[in-house]
Amino acid sequence: MPTTSLTLSAPELQQQQQPDIAMPYQSRRRKLLRGIARGIYVVAEFGFGVISLCVLLAIIAAIPGVNLLALGVMLAAEGNIARTGSFSHGFAWLKPAAHLGRLVLGSLIFLLPLGFLGSFASDAVLIDPDSAATWRLRGFTAIAACLVYLNILLAVARGGKIRDFFRPLGNWRWLRQQLRSGTYLESTAASIQDFIRRFELWKHLQLGFLGACGVLMWTFLPTTLFALADSTRGPAVLVTLLGGGLLVVVLCWLPILQAGFANEGKLQAFRKIGEARRLFRNSPALWTLVLLLGYALSLVLYLFKIVAPPRDAVWLLTLIFIAVIYPARLLAGWVYYWSSHRPRPAWYGWRWVWNLLCFAICGVYVFLLFFTRDIGAYGKLVLYEQPFLLIPSPF
Repeated sequence: MPTTSLTLSAPELQQQQQPDIAMPYQSRRRKLLRGIARGIYVVAEFGFGVISLCVLLAIIAAIPGVNLLALGVMLAAEGNIARTGSFSHGFAWLKPAAHLGRLVLGSLIFLLPLGFLGSFASDAVLIDPDSAATWRLRGFTAIAACLVYLNILLAVARGGKIRDFFRPLGNWRWLRQQLRSGTYLESTAASIQDFIRRFELWKHLQLGFLGACGVLMWTFLPTTLFALADSTRGPAVLVTLLGGGLLVVVLCWLPILQAGFANEGKLQAFRKIGEARRLFRNSPALWTLVLLLGYALSLVLYLFKIVAPPRDAVWLLTLIFIAVIYPARLLAGWVYYWSSHRPRPAWYGWRWVWNLLCFAICGVYVFLLFFTRDIGAYGKLVLYEQPFLLIPSPF
């Protein structure tokens, strides 16, 4: 009976061992590449959501009356961080705003080429309106417009993801399945209601209204005294100095009180001076940083108030205001969380150093604020606006 050798040569043994060594390496490499790709996707999606949120808030803040909604959204973000201490909770409208951003982006991808095609058709009509080429171009433009608008409507109805805009045949098949199921209208109405409910419009509008009332409750009288006098001589100077001094004191504590209101959602939080003092004693350096950042950025934004912008360009300037003030509010919420969880206050002498520095910061801010009424497009009304505490808008 023939016998087979159980020994393997060196090349055969190396050939069998090589896949066992290569497979784990290839698997780890694929996992690493997938992890990197997923990380890039998450960062890009978050960045797109933040940009969409800022643009949406800028559009809302540019509408008189409705702009309180933008203030409420920022106060809600500040309150979420004040309660949790996590910056990831500081974007209240991130997901619905990103959804709207995808809808707008997907629509623009198809509407911009359609706009160029329409401009070519208009030029052809001006050059030779009766030629056959002009009529063919106009007919092609009309057909393309119908197809593009139908594709956009179906993509939005399907969910509004970017890939839905590039699947026209899949959108038609989806619509046919929905119509056959007989539940299309009910499911669409439920989806729209759920999408609108995610914005919590009444909650944020109420929060913005109460937040504005709380700020004006403290700043209206000092600002009125500060802006009342037109002369720099006689008793008018004393009225201006009195209003300015009161405004300095108020502006030192008002960001802490407003952070407490954002945390609690109750107007009574603006009256808790003792709680504000306790929070400042726990983290005097951080609260000084909040005041410095907020009021310094406000002075920069006052430069945009020198000339009243055109109505159609207001939201572009408002976008700058939102992008500047939003981080300061997030920082205020985080400092509130940090100071409320400190076990004991800072050293007495250390607190007074930062306390005096806060008064110096607010004093310089109020001093420079006095001159904004002479350069602002709306005169003395500019003094009441306070971009860091109220609605971040250029008008």
